[in-house]
Amino acid sequence: MKTIANCYDLMQAQQLKGMLDAAGIPAFIPDESVAGIAPHHFLTDSGVRVQVADEHETEAREIIAPPDQPE
Repeated sequence: MKTIANCYDLMQAQQLKGMLDAAGIPAFIPDESVAGIAPHHFLTDSGVRVQVADEHETEAREIIAPPDQPE
């Protein structure tokens, strides 16, 4: 598994997971239970992790990347 995002909170992680699931990429939030019970543990740089299988890493990163900003 590869961590492709470290989110500020569980809601953001669930949104990214939903985007990936909709694109056919199974995603996993390993910190989901703890983040729901004790969110203060994730108010650091580590954040709430979103992970995908190694073979989906590149495609998943492309899907969750912010859109290019117009000049």
